[in-house]
Amino acid sequence: MDLKQSIIKTLSYFDLFEYPLTKEELFRFLYVGGTGEKMSYVEFCERLEQLPFKNHFGYYFLPGRENIVELRRQRLMYNEHKLRLAERAVKMIRSVPFLRAVFVCNSVGAGTAKHGSDVDFFIITAPNRIWLVRFFTNLILRLFGLRTYGNKSANRICLSFFVDTEHLDLANWKIADDDIFLIYWLYQLVPVFDPDNWREKILSNNLWTKNFLPNAASQLPEDYINKVLPTQLSSGWQKIWERMWQGGYGDFLEKQARDWQMMKLKFSIKEKASSNDKSVVLDKGVIKLHENDRREFYRKEWLEKLQNEKNN
Repeated sequence: MDLKQSIIKTLSYFDLFEYPLTKEELFRFLYVGGTGEKMSYVEFCERLEQLPFKNHFGYYFLPGRENIVELRRQRLMYNEHKLRLAERAVKMIRSVPFLRAVFVCNSVGAGTAKHGSDVDFFIITAPNRIWLVRFFTNLILRLFGLRTYGNKSANRICLSFFVDTEHLDLANWKIADDDIFLIYWLYQLVPVFDPDNWREKILSNNLWTKNFLPNAASQLPEDYINKVLPTQLSSGWQKIWERMWQGGYGDFLEKQARDWQMMKLKFSIKEKASSNDKSVVLDKGVIKLHENDRREFYRKEWLEKLQNEKNN
């Protein structure tokens, strides 16, 4: 393995978000470009000491980017506030029938949130009930003024991505074999409500990512997890409605929920979905409504940064 090049690729990606890495994070997120090559942490540390990479306060970054260390430390309080907001919102929706898990993703999941960032949720549902879950989570969060709406997005919840338990493999929605944003995104999912450890199941359904991040573990550091647990009341309420809405009657309600929500969706969203634009997905078991999907942009910027580093 060319460790120096792997480190440059890794730091270059995180530099897009002005996010320096600790030694442990650099090892965990080491990008090996599809080869799947691994090394032990001990070997990594020994070889890292022999390479011309400097750190500041224990953080690694590209040359001349010392200023992003303080940026990361400043954003920590923004992230903590938004995680508390996420926990508050999840406590309101954890009893929704057929809801299985809620994760924070995108900027808050990656730890790069800014003051005006929203809080993106990635939600897992039971099979064939994805539209019912979206309907009720959307309704509840809007009633409490926590849902993004119009120009109101800062410190609000964006219900950007739903999948059911039978569609956890996201390989079909890659924009390239090395969809670097999606690869890191999967390992930066922060479980807020995950009583049955669906995070591990997501990663086991996306083992193709191990060819790029062989050191990334399915378990997050304990202090990085902000779990909301089900209560006896929320579990009981959920089970009652799930029994009532199983079978044919539940299928009818699911269709009604889907038809009503499809009618409410903007024309531009439906147009993108029908054109197989991977930024918007309205498929069986998958609802992804990010019109402003920046994966192509980040991949292009990352490749350009690598070229600049090579020329310097």
